Amino acid sequence: METTHKELIAKPSKSSKTLSLRTPVRLAQTAVFLGFMADWLFYGKPLGLSLLLFVVLVVGGLWWNGRREAVQPAKQNLWLLLPLFFFASMAMLRTNSTLTTLNVLAVLCLLAYLAFFYAAGRVENLNLLGYALLPMRVFGYSLVLSAPVIKPTVQEMKKDGNGRRRLLPLLRGLLLALPVLLVFTMLLSSADLIFADYVEQLFSLDIFNRMGEWIWRGILILLMSVLFTGGLALALTRRATDEEQSELERGLATLPSHFSLGFIETSTILVLVNMLFAAFVGIQFTYLFGGAANVTEAGYTYADYARRGFFELLTVAILTMLLVLGLNWLSRRENKGQIRLFNGLGSVLIGLVLMLLVSAWRRMALYEAAFGYTELRLTVYVCMAWLALMLAWFLLTLWVRPDRFAIGALVAVMGFVATLNLINPDAFIARQNLARYEQTGDLDAAYLAGLSDDAVPQLVRGLGLTVGDAETQLSRSCVSSWNIDTPDCYATPHQILLDELNTRYESFAADRSWQRWTSFNVSRWQAWGTLGFLAES
Repeated sequence: METTHKELIAKPSKSSKTLSLRTPVRLAQTAVFLGFMADWLFYGKPLGLSLLLFVVLVVGGLWWNGRREAVQPAKQNLWLLLPLFFFASMAMLRTNSTLTTLNVLAVLCLLAYLAFFYAAGRVENLNLLGYALLPMRVFGYSLVLSAPVIKPTVQEMKKDGNGRRRLLPLLRGLLLALPVLLVFTMLLSSADLIFADYVEQLFSLDIFNRMGEWIWRGILILLMSVLFTGGLALALTRRATDEEQSELERGLATLPSHFSLGFIETSTILVLVNMLFAAFVGIQFTYLFGGAANVTEAGYTYADYARRGFFELLTVAILTMLLVLGLNWLSRRENKGQIRLFNGLGSVLIGLVLMLLVSAWRRMALYEAAFGYTELRLTVYVCMAWLALMLAWFLLTLWVRPDRFAIGALVAVMGFVATLNLINPDAFIARQNLARYEQTGDLDAAYLAGLSDDAVPQLVRGLGLTVGDAETQLSRSCVSSWNIDTPDCYATPHQILLDELNTRYESFAADRSWQRWTSFNVSRWQAWGTLGFLAES
């Protein structure tokens, strides 16, 4: 009788094609289950194993419903699962807040890509704008598609009288069991003190004060259930004949036919920018790469000259790549000679931009040698490395397959976040700055003390290295304070690190929520063990 309850789901596509779901009720039940699991795993709890577990549940729910709907996953897109599980698993390895945010964003974007390309299409067919817009498109589709799934689900539940016939006996059973449970609870509480404590805690819950929180959590569960309903429906009803591009992308694709640049104008822009960049690169070879003597002769100190410009050069590199992409999109090239000349000028420009990145890298290296590592400086290093690889990929696709640049850019973005995860930024920063301290005796202990639990083993090592260092510096609590003239704001590096580690240990001991198995995180447990051993010694 299942075939008599087929429901048609209107696709939010240009073709207005209708596709069927065999069992919308099962899909809605899966979505509600995922909504409750999201609340249980994440609400008010530190992130850890919970993210990976939730991703497994989402992928498993999608696969399970796909089997019931006879929808096979598109094998060419299953590679998305690899970065998806990688970034989800990093939440139980790293505690750095910036990195955790990037990992969560990566997981959300990859889940959106998986939902859109689960049954049809190819991920690599999108352009840069398509990759950026797709998560928002999937969000919109999820809202639109949820109603056509929820409506037949409610109708089917109304048609099925078994639900009501079972509900009334269940309610009667609960009422009859209530006095029995009370009697046995009282007897068992008298028999065991620990059980009695749990019962007391249960009945001492402040229900009225927490009513607002429970209502808020119920609203969140409802919203997430709606989104999961639409997302699952999108993944299981989308077909290869459906349009992959959004209306905005299709509109922009027709722009060159209405507005374009002539080849002479395009070539003029490229030649002039090439000349400007060539002059800049020449100065870099004379001064930045030529040694400190050339800089001091020009009236600057080497430190002042080197510490500026890396962010500006990074911005120039990104804007230049966008410039060449834009000109490649808008320029009119009427023969093969013009195409080769454009590609040649673009290649020269990309080569000069790579030299600008080398200059930015050199400036950053000099600045880091003078002042040590910070999270921002390390992030810029990794960003420049992946930007250079992206530019090399752009140079290759410019001559061979311009339509394949976007997928390389997506891989580069994922590679950037993955590299930060593999480096373990806070542990790396602490290790490098302590090594620099051993060589120079210079250490920003307040900054080091503010690193996440990833750096705790290195901070403990820093305690041994800073013993005997009598030079005082601003403590962490006074770094951002205006009142820094009080003696309490100054301490030795050893005391700053010791105070931070003691405070962190007390915080771990006071709030044990991080010890829940769903919040399991390797760095937090390692920090707890290390600090516990330190406190006992």
